[in-house]
Amino acid sequence: TIHTYIPQDRLQAIANNMTLPDRTSGSALFADISGFTALTESLRESLGPRQGAEELTRQLGEVYSALIAEIEKYGGSVIGFAGDSMLCWFYEVHGNSSVRATSCAFAMQTAIQVFPALALKVCVASGDARRFVVGDEAIQRIDALAGATVTRTATGEHLATKGDVLVDEVTANTLAETIKIVEWRVDQDSKDRFAVIGSQESGDGEKNLPTPDPQTLTPVIQALKPYVHHAVYERETSGQGVFLTEFRPCVALFIRFTGIDYDSDSAEAELDNFIRIVQTTASRYEGTLMDITIGDKGSYAYVNFGALSAHEDDSRRAVKAALELRNKTELGLQMGITQGLMRVGAHGGETRKVFGALGDDVNLAARLMTTAKEDEILLSSHVHKAVMDEFTFEPRQPLPMKGKAEPLPVF
Repeated sequence: TIHTYIPQDRLQAIANNMTLPDRTSGSALFADISGFTALTESLRESLGPRQGAEELTRQLGEVYSALIAEIEKYGGSVIGFAGDSMLCWFYEVHGNSSVRATSCAFAMQTAIQVFPALALKVCVASGDARRFVVGDEAIQRIDALAGATVTRTATGEHLATKGDVLVDEVTANTLAETIKIVEWRVDQDSKDRFAVIGSQESGDGEKNLPTPDPQTLTPVIQALKPYVHHAVYERETSGQGVFLTEFRPCVALFIRFTGIDYDSDSAEAELDNFIRIVQTTASRYEGTLMDITIGDKGSYAYVNFGALSAHEDDSRRAVKAALELRNKTELGLQMGITQGLMRVGAHGGETRKVFGALGDDVNLAARLMTTAKEDEILLSSHVHKAVMDEFTFEPRQPLPMKGKAEPLPVF
């Protein structure tokens, strides 16, 4: 199952001994699934941690398989996962990437209806993008999609509500004669406009990026190795079986970094250098870079301590790693650290998945990251308590918590 950890277009390129261009045109699709947190808690409370995790894995597999099947049907590739969301790319083929991506968005909304506890919002943007491969080959080479087109999908997703399909103005203009626009929404910061689509005429389901038969990949299995985290690769190829989802105590470190112009010729080298620093620093403290998300207004990296190798002092390791990273790069960094029980394991569909660690504390680490000032490291109260005797701290304003009366102390 090693091939399922690799984007479909990258897998196809490797199988055909080809490379993917670093400058490309097409449509990006960002899909965000909601309801998993409540489902996770419900299963854990009703079935217990172990059986609940097993049932969650089964249900997750059904959901992602249904959604990814639609992405592949319309010739798209799942480039990466971030939490419960997916970033996908549809190459421009005969001028129809906007049609295929938007048709896929509606097909995904139909597919999610089979799972009443969950909901989906999707945004599509069209235009140029950059495609990078970064990271230390001895640890993991990571696919990244960057550029203004990709950034607009994230912007639009924030304007969407459950059940929505939004498209940027470029896509809306391209599809003007085939879509029904319900309303326009405008992002106040970027002033980008997005159309809420009510319907679309039937789109082209051309399968221009078929997933290779796993049997044909056997001769090139070593070529896939750099694209899978070495610990995951060893587990998957050692006969130990697949990763089972479990709830484990972990520490999440989120790092927002700015200072890279993703349209420049030096962008890939700059990003590669930074990601290698993050990977080697995290590895020194036995942490794992789980994923990266690229945006023109700020990108972030998620490092986890405990998902693959647990230690009693994972909070200390995370703080040490954050301090070391701050001194190793000239990029602007904002960081947030939390700890708690997280859902750890491989998740995704039959043909595309990722190894991850998810949970409320992961989301909180991301909030702390965006709240932090440049070169600041914010810790949740639980992390602060665990390491308070080993570092010097300054208290910050409490962070309001949704659904809770008391704010969260931040240090």
